[in-house]
Amino acid sequence: MMRSEPIVRLVDDDATVLTAQSMFLKMAGLKVVCYSSAAEFLENDDNRIDGCLVLDVRMPNMSGLELQDEMIRRKIDLPIIFLSAHGDIEMAVQAVHKGAKNFLVKPPKLETLLEEIESAIKLNISNRKDQAFGRALMQQWNQLTEAEKENAQMVAKGLTNQVIAEVRGISERTVRSQRASVYDKLEVENAAELAAFLHDLDHYKGLL
Repeated sequence: MMRSEPIVRLVDDDATVLTAQSMFLKMAGLKVVCYSSAAEFLENDDNRIDGCLVLDVRMPNMSGLELQDEMIRRKIDLPIIFLSAHGDIEMAVQAVHKGAKNFLVKPPKLETLLEEIESAIKLNISNRKDQAFGRALMQQWNQLTEAEKENAQMVAKGLTNQVIAEVRGISERTVRSQRASVYDKLEVENAAELAAFLHDLDHYKGLL
């Protein structure tokens, strides 16, 4: 399945700013969509498409910081580059602490803005690939029964069938059967590969 071209979303209540930034970014070869308010962005944007958000801080009705809070609530993971002519250090720290990619003084140097946007898009694509991989691992792991999961954890630690059988109070035959089922469902061939799978699962699970 082909991925859609990444989109740079510009959100600003100043039409002249939108026009200037949009023209520059399109000339740089980027796909751009402009929104004149936070509400318009929330109502119309398809956040499933990779990209980023260039967001003005001070807007009527819903500010950029309030939009950031709403995006967090809705689990919209697009990286945000804040722009503000009135921003102070406290505001910038607050925005970045909540996950903003950067905070630039308005009007920004267009070359700097372009660099930040390209970096944000790469970050978004990379993060979403990691999340997709993590979900795939979780889907495989969840195919296992609870008994198989317990078996897998012990096998990955290097315990023998005999020891696992004694610890769990079951027969070695059952342990061997469950081990074979685990290998088949997780598409691994040995205890080392199983340990690597569980290591990856633990890492990527934290990104979901």
